[in-house]
Amino acid sequence: MNIKSLLLGSAAALLAVSGARAADAVVVAEPEPMEYVRICDVYGAGFYYIPGTETCLKIGGLVRYQINFDDQDEGWRKATTARVNLDARSETEYGTFRRFIELNFSNDGGEFGVLNTVTGYRPYSDASSFGIRYAFFELGGLMVGRNDTLWDGALSGEFDAGGGDFINSIRYTFDAGNGIAVSVALEEEDNNFDYVPLVVGKVSIAQGWGSVDLFAAYDDRFSEFALKGTAKIKATDALTLELLAAYESGATWFGLANFYAGYEWSVGGYLKYAVNDRLTVGAGAQYFADSHFGNFITNTTTEVGNDDWSIGAVIDYKIVENLNAKLAVNYDDGDSFTDGSFNGFLRLDASF
Repeated sequence: MNIKSLLLGSAAALLAVSGARAADAVVVAEPEPMEYVRICDVYGAGFYYIPGTETCLKIGGLVRYQINFDDQDEGWRKATTARVNLDARSETEYGTFRRFIELNFSNDGGEFGVLNTVTGYRPYSDASSFGIRYAFFELGGLMVGRNDTLWDGALSGEFDAGGGDFINSIRYTFDAGNGIAVSVALEEEDNNFDYVPLVVGKVSIAQGWGSVDLFAAYDDRFSEFALKGTAKIKATDALTLELLAAYESGATWFGLANFYAGYEWSVGGYLKYAVNDRLTVGAGAQYFADSHFGNFITNTTTEVGNDDWSIGAVIDYKIVENLNAKLAVNYDDGDSFTDGSFNGFLRLDASF
């Protein structure tokens, strides 16, 4: 009986151990909760929530191929451009908090250098460039970072000039309602130049008939100022008339010809007609009077007095969704030109 009891007890113990091990083997840990990407339709199409946050992100960009021509050149000039942008937005107690970045990569196709007449060697360069087009954040009406100058504003043609470019700045925009907005910007055109920034102001009025933008800017370098006004008037649903007028007291960073090179005054107009949903055509002209430039030795404006003018036409065509073509043909002439010059480009933009 003692032997029998011992055998039965040993068997029961072995079964208990085996059962415990078997139970341990089939235990499966609870899976971590998975958060799927959620669509964010608050700010329009293309945004989605960054997982784990309430921030919405949109990724976009384009591939551009452009063929430039100028009757002063010896051949076609071609360039390929790639742009990538990130647009992140979220809501705060102060309003929408936006962060925007756009990177630009370009290649002009390369060219051969100066011929070595001894060895017969001609070096080749395939030049590519990289740059930051935009890098700024907005909170409520405040904008800080690299953006288009507040002075940015011109006609929709490719012949015209409105002055200004990308610049580091601090800007505030007050939305007064009813399509009226007032903006003021402090902009720095030259790193470590002085402690006085460019000061730019803008008043925008947008209504059902179109829009008007009024600009004023002061440049401390030569103690000069510039004024500009642009208007877009919807004559019909398909026809839009654009107007521009500008004045420069002297050389400023906002010069219509180049930085610190411009004209005392300029007027221009552009007429744009939407033939259908795919095709838009436009044509216009701009006149530039009494040219000048900044003399950095005497720190004064040098008057040249040339009068110039430009005319141009543009055809925009939507090939398919996110693939657009633009053909621009311009003609420039006046006192600054020995002979008039034809120029323009054919551009293909594939965006996403």
